[in-house]
Amino acid sequence: MFYQAKRIIVQEGFSGQVVERFSGDTPLAKQPGFIDMKVLVKKVRRGDEEVMILVQWQSEEDWKNWEKSPEHIAGHKAKIGKPKPEYIIESSQNVYEVKATK
Repeated sequence: MFYQAKRIIVQEGFSGQVVERFSGDTPLAKQPGFIDMKVLVKKVRRGDEEVMILVQWQSEEDWKNWEKSPEHIAGHKAKIGKPKPEYIIESSQNVYEVKATK
């Protein structure tokens, strides 16, 4: 198994917008090898908020196929020239290969 992890830091009060963006229908769910996606919000009392999106794949190859898919590329092309929302402070992405489970 393989995981893609996106970490998005937003200004206080804006995590809901990120959750909404990643909670709707997406062509990702129909991609071969897609297992599931979880959207997590770090518990904080106040201040910047952190949203983590975990996408589980059957294999790294399945994830790479999604990255190269016309649907994924079209989604990114649609954002060209548009500024990112001002409430996003930072974002990053990492990928992980599962080496052990219990």
